[in-house]
Amino acid sequence: MAENKSSTSLEESFKKELSAQFYDVIKRTIMSEKATRLAEFENKLVFEVHQNATRPMIKLLIENEFGKKVKHINILKNIKGGKNAIVTFKDQGVASDLSSELGMI
Repeated sequence: MAENKSSTSLEESFKKELSAQFYDVIKRTIMSEKATRLAEFENKLVFEVHQNATRPMIKLLIENEFGKKVKHINILKNIKGGKNAIVTFKDQGVASDLSSELGMI
């Protein structure tokens, strides 16, 4: 029983640490006409991410912060040398729900 409590507290502290690092890796949500269309029709959100961010890192942070399962992540480099991540969610309608919560729509 004590082992279960320690693993739960370890998991909670790990999740708190991930939440603290979320804004270091995920810089901002991209809000454009194309990003809004992707959220509404293709269940995708677009984020500007840190230059050294990897797919597994982004997936872990997004799933921890929003509590939604990620299906796939595409990484794009923009003209200014930044990095964008297009995140596709597993469940239908998640991206449009999150975009309304984030104030995009």
